[in-house]
Amino acid sequence: MAGFDIQHLMRQARKLEKAMAEAKEKLGELSVEAEAGSGLVKVTMDGRCGVKKLQIDPKVVDPADVAMLEDLVSAAVNAAVEKARTAAEASIQKATGGVQMPGLPY
Repeated sequence: MAGFDIQHLMRQARKLEKAMAEAKEKLGELSVEAEAGSGLVKVTMDGRCGVKKLQIDPKVVDPADVAMLEDLVSAAVNAAVEKARTAAEASIQKATGGVQMPGLPY
């Protein structure tokens, strides 16, 4: 194989590895917000799918409406997870220049 430079390939792999590590680190800095029930429940989540903040409008905290509250919280968290995963995937794609990397969480 004439012209194949393994050293260049290794340098590129190290650059990519560094870019991936930086992208994963930045996932904690991402912030997405989702809501359910026309804003009655809001969830803020980071790019690692960690809930940073959960807000429940006091008017929905009626003991008779526990099932509704559970549904709203579930819907808000699920929406936030989806947004966080989408944002994380975009960040990783940007870092890798669109190259699909096997074994990545997103």
